[in-house]
Amino acid sequence: METQTMLADQLHASLLDAADRHNAAQALVWLEACRRLTADAPEPAACRRLFSVANRQLAALTLLPKAAIKALQAQRVLAAEAWSPGDAGRALLLLRALAAGADPALAFDLYRGGDSLEQQAVVKTLILLPKPEDWLALATDASRSHVAGVFQALACDNAYPAQQFPDLNFNQLVLKALFTGAPARRIAGLERRWSPELEHMVAAYASERRAAGRSVSDDVVFLLQGLHHENV
Repeated sequence: METQTMLADQLHASLLDAADRHNAAQALVWLEACRRLTADAPEPAACRRLFSVANRQLAALTLLPKAAIKALQAQRVLAAEAWSPGDAGRALLLLRALAAGADPALAFDLYRGGDSLEQQAVVKTLILLPKPEDWLALATDASRSHVAGVFQALACDNAYPAQQFPDLNFNQLVLKALFTGAPARRIAGLERRWSPELEHMVAAYASERRAAGRSVSDDVVFLLQGLHHENV
């Protein structure tokens, strides 16, 4: 939990500094509310309210501060530069709430009760939370999402699936990325998790498309040729 607390402090400090420099009153109010709310075990309803308005309240910051990006990268967050200030604020709130003794079910509540951007923020934060294995059910649910942004928040530039998913779930995630046109090359840890079984599944998918007279994407070709050769 010390790592999560340190990261939360770094995110708070960088967002607070940016809010001061931009004279962003709403952002300052939100950050102070987050600090006060998570000083003790916070009420779930209050967390949900603050979580839901993070994007709007932090919008004046425009870009995530470099210090926040570096802090996230140090904790295995990939493509941290693509995070919005709202994403970082929501990660900050969830990290601090759990550190303050909130029920772990809070993460599930925020995900299930949130809009697509809120769900994406929760999914991006999973790799940062304590006991990462505890969030497997939530991540598996996100892997089944029909909302492209939610699925891609898990599948692309996110270390969580390769770290925690069993082979069956990881293989299904790769195939869904190919089915839906999500950029499969951005699936973190794909080289390490590539297996004969996954290769067979991708090859069968390619064969079905060719047999139906359909094109095969560059990602499929890369997985069957480029990635295969890299792992020989």
